[in-house]
Amino acid sequence: MPRQPHPFTFMCTRCSWTKTTIPLSDALVIGRDWFTQCPKCGSESLKHVPASQREILKARLEQFFRLHS
Repeated sequence: MPRQPHPFTFMCTRCSWTKTTIPLSDALVIGRDWFTQCPKCGSESLKHVPASQREILKARLEQFFRLHS
C-alpha cells in the first residue's frame, strides 16, 4: 500500500538555497516535491535530509499564507 513520504529539506551546496517539501502523496513531482537540481543556480549538487519539526512548521505556514493571500 502506498504511503506518504516524510518531509525533506533540500539544500544546495553551491549557493545555499534551501527548500522544505511536504509531499502530498507517494507520486512525487519534480520541482515541487523533489529536486534534482537547484532552481536558483542550476547546480546538481543538492543534498536532502529529513525535515526538522521547525522546518515542517515553517513550510506549512508558508503554504497556508500562500493559499489565503
